[in-house]
Amino acid sequence: MNRVQYPDPENHPLLAENPHVLVPFLELGLYIVSQVADFTTFTFPRLFGTHLPLISLLDYVKNSSCKLVHLCRNPKDTFVSLWHFTNNLRIYNIGDNSLEETFDKFSRGVSLYGPLWDHVLGYWKESLEKPQRVLFLKNEEIKQQPKAQLMRLAQFLGRPFSS
Repeated sequence: MNRVQYPDPENHPLLAENPHVLVPFLELGLYIVSQVADFTTFTFPRLFGTHLPLISLLDYVKNSSCKLVHLCRNPKDTFVSLWHFTNNLRIYNIGDNSLEETFDKFSRGVSLYGPLWDHVLGYWKESLEKPQRVLFLKNEEIKQQPKAQLMRLAQFLGRPFSS
């Protein structure tokens, strides 16, 4: 989004940092310390990440002109990632969550961000109703056609690549 700040591609932050470090999460990095986020240090346009379902976004986000990009993962990959993530959060002396227990909860929609299908369908339906505002990307399509999907994303964000 702010590529003019990095004219030398050899010194781009993405070469040294994980994207999760460079793109703050709304629910973690911005609101964990205060209920009012301080955006004064962020350049424009602003870029944030979230795991929140569409229905949980604040009204001023839902009703603003900001663009939303939803990256959808295969449910199996989402489940495996969730299992690893929750096990990494656990205190070592109480052991891991069992695969079976985690799968049972996942199947019933018990997770930090609610049922997977509600989450995915919220963004998917919104992308059909407001395609100029919500882009729905699938991880598998990005793996199969990275160049085409990256160009699609850049176009959607109003930052198309030059030829």
